Amino acid sequence: MSPFAEVQLITARELRKSFRSVKGIVLAAMSLAGGAGVAMLFAWVDRAQHENMPQGIDPHVAREAFFTWKYGDETGKRLAECPYSLWMMLMGTLWLAPLLVALLDFDAVSGDLQYRSVRFWTVRVRRSSYMLGKYLGAWFSVLAVTFGMNVVVWGATAAVGDSPLGTVLGWGIRFFAVSIPIGAAWCGIATLVGSQAKSPMLSLLFICGVFFGLWMLHIVADFSQAEWVGYLYPNSYDGLLLSAKAADLAKGLLGPALIAGLTVAAATAIFERRDV
Repeated sequence: MSPFAEVQLITARELRKSFRSVKGIVLAAMSLAGGAGVAMLFAWVDRAQHENMPQGIDPHVAREAFFTWKYGDETGKRLAECPYSLWMMLMGTLWLAPLLVALLDFDAVSGDLQYRSVRFWTVRVRRSSYMLGKYLGAWFSVLAVTFGMNVVVWGATAAVGDSPLGTVLGWGIRFFAVSIPIGAAWCGIATLVGSQAKSPMLSLLFICGVFFGLWMLHIVADFSQAEWVGYLYPNSYDGLLLSAKAADLAKGLLGPALIAGLTVAAATAIFERRDV
């Protein structure tokens, strides 16, 4: 069997396991239900901002000032045209991504190690194919859940908000695209950390501990103005990925790609030499 076919086999198995297991079904249902509630809340906040804005203040100018403060002049002016609820959903997606990754990926390798089912696969597929398939299965599972949540928000924003459907879909897809490389980086870190434990519970604790440590590192980088340290935290790349400048966009894609590539390569190299 070719390496591509092996990776495809493991990835398909992981996707089936994610959405056929009780854990996966409950998590997907909770995510979609939560997305529906959050969607209505975001749409209501967006409308309330327009209706309750003090006289003499243009809502568009106020929004442009906020986005300019957060992302800079060029990106801020462009984002001022977006439905605010969709940007809020992007922020929610980025904050939820580590949690979704941890819950969907913590037992991907550690579960096989605990029950020794990993031996069934390592004599039938290459170890590198096994690890890459585990990573892709986790990444695609996270993307499927977050996409479902975003679709619910898009529908609620179009139904309750003032923006036409075309505008909602255009910005919604653009914002969802930002979460794709960032989710890849989180999944790479989880694959490396989680595969070091032989118990799913320990794997979950390790992943959550590392994720929290990266968040703290990001906070320290903000206070110390050590920008390069902050780039170890995947969510730091949202501003670059939202930029209209090709150079910034390239940096925003390169950073998460390096994190994902290096972590998966390290996990594979360790697994190749591991006694399972």
